[in-house]
Amino acid sequence: MMLALILILTNASLSYTQTPDATTLSYRAFDQLAAVYRSGGTAPGIVSRLNSALSLIETARNERAQGNASNASTLEAQARSIIEQVSNQIPAAQQQAVQGSNLRVQTILGAGAFVVGLLTLCFYGSLRVWRWYEKEKLFEMRILVHEAKD
Repeated sequence: MMLALILILTNASLSYTQTPDATTLSYRAFDQLAAVYRSGGTAPGIVSRLNSALSLIETARNERAQGNASNASTLEAQARSIIEQVSNQIPAAQQQAVQGSNLRVQTILGAGAFVVGLLTLCFYGSLRVWRWYEKEKLFEMRILVHEAKD
């Protein structure tokens, strides 16, 4: 039991100190970027940079398969650099998406309140006009009735 615990802790500390490969970083970056799009934002520049990093990763895999390990390492390092830069930009894009979403909600609620207020004013205004019209017709009828009796 104690040996298993030591092995688990050793593996956990080793996995914590190891840096993830570029593919894993790209998956994490795309997951973060998906949150931006779920919030209603867009980030086409970030997407294109991530796609270029994925292209570099694919090229590095092809180079490694052909036996060019040094060129593949260089391409992976470039891809990792791009992914790290993009990962640092994603929180700002996420914040901007949330702010845009909040602004849209506030605009819709404000416009709805304005429309309800305007319709209420129109209703009461037309009601006043209708009452005034009915009152004028009533006075007109009374005058005609009095003239007929005399």
